[in-house]
Amino acid sequence: MTKPKVSVILPIYNGEKTLARTLDSIVNQTFQDFEVIACIDGTNDNSENILESYQTKIKNLRIIKNKVNLGLGSTMNRLFGYTKGEYVAVAEQDDYYYKDRLSLQVEILDTKSNVGIVSGIADFWDGNKITMKFPGLLVNGGQYPKGKELFLSNYRNQIKVVNSCMMIRKDTHLSNGLYFSKHYPSIPVDWCYVLRFSLVSDIHGIHQSLVKLDRRTDRTSVTSNIAKKFSASRELIRSFKYEYPTIITVKDYKYAMRTQNVMEMNAKSRFSYIIYFLKYVIACPTEKRYYASFNKRINFFLNK
Repeated sequence: MTKPKVSVILPIYNGEKTLARTLDSIVNQTFQDFEVIACIDGTNDNSENILESYQTKIKNLRIIKNKVNLGLGSTMNRLFGYTKGEYVAVAEQDDYYYKDRLSLQVEILDTKSNVGIVSGIADFWDGNKITMKFPGLLVNGGQYPKGKELFLSNYRNQIKVVNSCMMIRKDTHLSNGLYFSKHYPSIPVDWCYVLRFSLVSDIHGIHQSLVKLDRRTDRTSVTSNIAKKFSASRELIRSFKYEYPTIITVKDYKYAMRTQNVMEMNAKSRFSYIIYFLKYVIACPTEKRYYASFNKRINFFLNK
Protein backbone atom coordinates (compact mmCIF):
# COMPACT_ATOMS: atom_id res chain seq x y z
CA MET A 1 0.00 0.00 0.00
CA THR A 2 1.40 3.43 -0.98
CA LYS A 3 2.05 5.75 1.94
CA PRO A 4 0.07 8.99 1.89
CA LYS A 5 1.92 12.27 1.46
CA VAL A 6 0.14 13.87 4.43
CA SER A 7 -1.17 12.53 7.72
CA VAL A 8 -3.93 14.64 9.26
CA ILE A 9 -4.06 14.16 13.04
CA LEU A 10 -7.25 15.02 14.90
CA PRO A 11 -7.49 14.91 18.72
CA ILE A 12 -11.10 14.74 19.93
CA TYR A 13 -12.62 15.51 23.31
CA ASN A 14 -16.43 15.87 23.49
CA GLY A 15 -16.46 16.90 19.85
CA GLU A 16 -19.89 15.78 18.67
CA LYS A 17 -21.32 19.28 18.15
CA THR A 18 -18.71 20.46 15.66
CA LEU A 19 -16.86 17.37 14.44
CA ALA A 20 -18.91 16.75 11.28
CA ARG A 21 -18.27 20.29 10.05
CA THR A 22 -14.53 19.84 10.56
CA LEU A 23 -14.52 16.48 8.79
CA ASP A 24 -16.49 17.91 5.84
CA SER A 25 -13.83 20.59 5.40
CA ILE A 26 -11.13 17.90 5.36
CA VAL A 27 -13.05 15.75 2.87
CA ASN A 28 -13.36 18.73 0.51
CA GLN A 29 -9.63 19.55 0.35
CA THR A 30 -8.25 20.07 -3.15
CA PHE A 31 -5.22 17.98 -2.12
CA GLN A 32 -6.39 14.42 -1.60
CA ASP A 33 -3.25 12.34 -0.90
CA PHE A 34 -3.81 12.14 2.84
CA GLU A 35 -4.85 9.91 5.70
CA VAL A 36 -6.80 10.97 8.79
CA ILE A 37 -5.94 9.62 12.22
CA ALA A 38 -8.44 10.60 14.91
CA CYS A 39 -8.05 9.91 18.62
CA ILE A 40 -10.98 10.11 21.03
CA ASP A 41 -9.46 11.14 24.32
CA GLY A 42 -11.47 9.30 26.95
CA THR A 43 -14.94 10.65 26.21
CA ASN A 44 -18.18 8.79 25.48
CA ASP A 45 -20.24 11.22 23.41
CA ASN A 46 -21.30 10.59 19.82
CA SER A 47 -17.91 11.41 18.29
CA GLU A 48 -17.04 7.80 17.44
CA ASN A 49 -20.30 7.27 15.55
CA ILE A 50 -19.74 10.49 13.62
CA LEU A 51 -16.22 9.37 12.68
CA GLU A 52 -17.44 5.95 11.56
CA SER A 53 -20.00 7.59 9.28
CA TYR A 54 -17.10 9.19 7.37
CA GLN A 55 -15.23 5.97 6.63
CA THR A 56 -16.77 5.85 3.16
CA LYS A 57 -15.84 9.49 2.49
CA ILE A 58 -12.27 9.29 3.81
CA LYS A 59 -10.63 6.17 2.43
CA ASN A 60 -7.70 6.30 4.85
CA LEU A 61 -9.37 6.95 8.19
CA ARG A 62 -8.13 5.40 11.40
CA ILE A 63 -9.94 5.79 14.71
CA ILE A 64 -8.12 5.19 17.99
CA LYS A 65 -9.34 5.70 21.55
CA ASN A 66 -7.82 6.50 24.91
CA LYS A 67 -9.59 4.49 27.61
CA VAL A 68 -9.25 7.45 29.96
CA ASN A 69 -8.66 11.14 29.31
CA LEU A 70 -4.90 11.59 28.84
CA GLY A 71 -4.91 15.25 27.85
CA LEU A 72 -3.86 17.02 24.68
CA GLY A 73 -0.09 16.49 24.92
CA SER A 74 -0.26 12.72 25.36
CA THR A 75 -2.96 12.41 22.70
CA MET A 76 -0.93 14.40 20.16
CA ASN A 77 2.13 12.22 20.80
CA ARG A 78 0.07 9.06 20.36
CA LEU A 79 -1.44 10.37 17.12
CA PHE A 80 2.01 11.23 15.78
CA GLY A 81 3.11 7.66 16.43
CA TYR A 82 0.47 6.32 14.03
CA THR A 83 1.30 8.64 11.13
CA LYS A 84 2.63 7.29 7.83
CA GLY A 85 2.87 10.52 5.87
CA GLU A 86 5.92 12.62 5.05
CA TYR A 87 4.11 15.65 6.48
CA VAL A 88 1.78 15.83 9.48
CA ALA A 89 -1.13 18.30 9.41
CA VAL A 90 -2.69 19.30 12.73
CA ALA A 91 -6.49 19.67 12.85
CA GLU A 92 -8.93 20.48 15.63
CA GLN A 93 -12.46 19.24 16.18
CA ASP A 94 -14.17 22.64 16.11
CA ASP A 95 -12.39 24.35 13.21
CA TYR A 96 -13.19 24.63 9.51
CA TYR A 97 -10.38 24.27 6.95
CA TYR A 98 -10.51 26.14 3.67
CA LYS A 99 -10.23 23.85 0.66
CA ASP A 100 -6.69 24.82 -0.40
CA ARG A 101 -5.18 24.49 3.07
CA LEU A 102 -3.30 21.21 2.48
CA SER A 103 -2.26 21.96 -1.11
CA LEU A 104 -0.72 25.33 -0.19
CA GLN A 105 1.19 23.84 2.71
CA VAL A 106 2.49 20.83 0.78
CA GLU A 107 3.78 23.17 -1.92
CA ILE A 108 5.83 25.12 0.64
CA LEU A 109 7.32 22.02 2.30
CA ASP A 110 8.09 20.45 -1.09
CA THR A 111 9.98 23.50 -2.31
CA LYS A 112 11.57 24.88 0.90
CA SER A 113 13.73 22.20 2.51
CA ASN A 114 14.76 24.57 5.32
CA VAL A 115 11.14 24.87 6.54
CA GLY A 116 9.97 22.41 9.18
CA ILE A 117 6.56 23.93 9.97
CA VAL A 118 4.22 25.87 7.73
CA SER A 119 1.13 27.62 9.05
CA GLY A 120 -1.08 30.48 7.89
CA ILE A 121 -3.76 32.97 8.84
CA ALA A 122 -6.73 32.09 11.04
CA ASP A 123 -10.15 33.72 10.73
CA PHE A 124 -11.94 34.10 14.08
CA TRP A 125 -15.65 33.32 13.57
CA ASP A 126 -18.33 34.25 16.14
CA GLY A 127 -21.09 32.19 14.52
CA ASN A 128 -22.18 34.98 12.18
CA LYS A 129 -19.12 36.76 10.85
CA ILE A 130 -15.33 36.91 10.87
CA THR A 131 -14.36 39.19 13.77
CA MET A 132 -10.56 39.04 13.51
CA LYS A 133 -7.68 37.66 11.48
CA PHE A 134 -4.55 36.33 13.20
CA PRO A 135 -1.59 36.75 13.36
CA GLY A 136 -1.19 40.39 12.39
CA LEU A 137 2.35 39.71 11.19
CA LEU A 138 1.08 37.57 8.31
CA VAL A 139 -2.08 39.60 7.74
CA ASN A 140 0.11 42.66 7.15
CA GLY A 141 2.39 40.82 4.72
CA GLY A 142 5.28 40.07 7.07
CA GLN A 143 7.09 36.79 7.60
CA TYR A 144 8.29 34.93 10.67
CA PRO A 145 11.86 35.65 11.75
CA LYS A 146 14.24 32.75 12.25
CA GLY A 147 15.89 30.89 15.11
CA LYS A 148 16.38 32.71 18.39
CA GLU A 149 14.61 35.81 17.07
CA LEU A 150 11.43 33.84 16.46
CA PHE A 151 11.85 32.01 19.76
CA LEU A 152 12.05 35.28 21.70
CA SER A 153 9.23 36.87 19.72
CA ASN A 154 6.94 33.96 20.56
CA TYR A 155 8.12 33.86 24.17
CA ARG A 156 7.71 37.59 24.79
CA ASN A 157 4.43 38.06 22.91
CA GLN A 158 2.98 34.53 23.14
CA ILE A 159 2.44 32.21 20.22
CA LYS A 160 2.06 33.91 16.85
CA VAL A 161 1.90 30.68 14.84
CA VAL A 162 -1.63 29.34 14.27
CA ASN A 163 -1.40 25.97 16.00
CA SER A 164 -4.60 24.46 14.59
CA CYS A 165 -3.40 24.63 10.98
CA MET A 166 0.26 23.71 11.32
CA MET A 167 1.78 21.25 8.88
CA ILE A 168 4.96 19.65 10.23
CA ARG A 169 7.82 17.99 8.37
CA LYS A 170 7.84 14.63 10.14
CA ASP A 171 11.56 14.02 9.69
CA THR A 172 12.39 17.31 11.44
CA HIS A 173 10.12 16.35 14.33
CA LEU A 174 11.68 12.90 14.71
CA SER A 175 15.34 13.74 14.11
CA ASN A 176 15.28 16.46 16.78
CA GLY A 177 13.45 14.39 19.39
CA LEU A 178 10.54 16.83 19.53
CA TYR A 179 7.31 16.04 21.35
CA PHE A 180 4.15 17.61 22.71
CA SER A 181 4.53 18.26 26.42
CA LYS A 182 2.17 16.51 28.83
CA HIS A 183 2.92 19.18 31.38
CA TYR A 184 0.67 21.92 29.99
CA PRO A 185 -3.05 21.85 29.11
CA SER A 186 -4.68 23.30 25.99
CA ILE A 187 -2.94 26.10 24.04
CA PRO A 188 0.39 26.08 25.98
CA VAL A 189 1.00 22.56 24.61
CA ASP A 190 1.35 24.03 21.12
CA TRP A 191 3.15 27.14 22.38
CA CYS A 192 5.77 24.97 24.06
CA TYR A 193 6.16 22.87 20.91
CA VAL A 194 6.57 25.88 18.60
CA LEU A 195 9.12 27.49 20.92
CA ARG A 196 11.32 24.40 20.85
CA PHE A 197 10.77 23.87 17.12
CA SER A 198 11.87 27.41 16.26
CA LEU A 199 15.36 26.64 17.61
CA VAL A 200 15.91 23.67 15.26
CA SER A 201 14.13 24.65 12.02
CA ASP A 202 12.54 27.53 10.12
CA ILE A 203 8.81 28.20 10.42
CA HIS A 204 7.03 29.66 7.40
CA GLY A 205 3.77 31.59 7.28
CA ILE A 206 1.38 31.60 4.31
CA HIS A 207 -0.29 34.98 3.68
CA GLN A 208 -3.70 33.41 3.25
CA SER A 209 -6.50 32.26 5.55
CA LEU A 210 -6.25 28.49 5.99
CA VAL A 211 -8.67 27.94 8.85
CA LYS A 212 -11.83 29.40 10.35
CA LEU A 213 -11.68 29.12 14.15
CA ASP A 214 -14.94 28.58 15.99
CA ARG A 215 -15.07 31.30 18.62
CA ARG A 216 -18.75 31.19 19.49
CA THR A 217 -19.36 32.03 23.14
CA ASP A 218 -21.21 28.77 23.81
CA ARG A 219 -18.49 26.45 22.54
CA THR A 220 -17.11 23.80 24.92
CA SER A 221 -13.60 23.39 23.50
CA VAL A 222 -10.78 22.67 25.94
CA THR A 223 -9.22 25.98 24.89
CA SER A 224 -12.26 27.82 26.26
CA ASN A 225 -11.15 27.07 29.86
CA ILE A 226 -9.58 30.48 30.35
CA ALA A 227 -8.43 30.10 33.97
CA LYS A 228 -6.63 26.83 33.23
CA LYS A 229 -5.03 28.29 30.12
CA PHE A 230 -3.76 31.40 31.96
CA SER A 231 -2.30 29.33 34.80
CA ALA A 232 -0.46 27.09 32.35
CA SER A 233 0.83 30.09 30.39
CA ARG A 234 2.37 31.62 33.50
CA GLU A 235 4.01 28.32 34.37
CA LEU A 236 5.44 28.02 30.86
CA ILE A 237 6.91 31.53 31.01
CA ARG A 238 8.60 30.71 34.31
CA SER A 239 9.88 27.26 33.34
CA PHE A 240 11.31 28.35 29.99
CA LYS A 241 13.24 31.14 31.70
CA TYR A 242 15.13 28.52 33.73
CA GLU A 243 15.48 26.10 30.82
CA TYR A 244 16.94 28.67 28.40
CA PRO A 245 18.93 31.09 30.58
CA THR A 246 21.39 31.96 27.78
CA ILE A 247 18.55 33.06 25.48
CA ILE A 248 15.91 34.51 27.80
CA THR A 249 17.07 37.52 29.81
CA VAL A 250 15.41 38.92 32.92
CA LYS A 251 14.09 41.73 30.73
CA ASP A 252 12.53 39.19 28.34
CA TYR A 253 10.96 37.31 31.26
CA LYS A 254 9.40 40.43 32.75
CA TYR A 255 8.09 41.54 29.35
CA ALA A 256 6.53 38.08 28.80
CA MET A 257 4.83 38.24 32.19
CA ARG A 258 3.43 41.69 31.39
CA THR A 259 2.11 40.28 28.11
CA GLN A 260 0.31 37.67 30.18
CA ASN A 261 -0.99 40.38 32.52
CA VAL A 262 -2.55 42.23 29.57
CA MET A 263 -4.22 39.06 28.32
CA GLU A 264 -5.67 38.25 31.72
CA MET A 265 -6.79 41.84 32.26
CA ASN A 266 -8.54 41.90 28.88
CA ALA A 267 -10.48 38.78 29.84
CA LYS A 268 -12.00 40.49 32.88
CA SER A 269 -15.28 42.35 32.90
CA ARG A 270 -16.20 45.75 34.35
CA PHE A 271 -15.18 46.03 38.03
CA SER A 272 -12.74 43.12 37.90
CA TYR A 273 -11.02 44.75 34.95
CA ILE A 274 -10.49 47.98 36.91
CA ILE A 275 -9.03 46.05 39.86
CA TYR A 276 -6.57 44.20 37.64
CA PHE A 277 -5.66 47.36 35.72
CA LEU A 278 -4.80 49.23 38.94
CA LYS A 279 -2.89 46.25 40.30
CA TYR A 280 -0.69 45.95 37.23
CA VAL A 281 -0.17 49.70 36.76
CA ILE A 282 0.98 50.09 40.37
CA ALA A 283 3.46 47.23 39.84
CA CYS A 284 4.77 48.68 36.55
CA PRO A 285 3.52 52.22 35.80
CA THR A 286 5.71 52.52 32.66
CA GLU A 287 4.07 49.64 30.77
CA LYS A 288 2.31 51.35 27.86
CA ARG A 289 0.30 48.25 26.95
CA TYR A 290 -1.73 48.55 30.16
CA TYR A 291 -2.86 52.06 29.20
CA ALA A 292 -3.54 51.01 25.61
CA SER A 293 -5.78 48.25 26.92
CA PHE A 294 -7.57 50.69 29.22
CA ASN A 295 -8.19 53.18 26.41
CA LYS A 296 -9.50 50.43 24.18
CA ARG A 297 -11.89 49.28 26.89
CA ILE A 298 -13.16 52.84 27.48
CA ASN A 299 -13.70 53.41 23.75
CA PHE A 300 -15.58 50.12 23.51
CA PHE A 301 -18.10 51.17 26.16
CA LEU A 302 -18.44 54.71 24.80
CA ASN A 303 -19.24 53.37 21.32
CA LYS A 304 -21.72 50.69 22.42
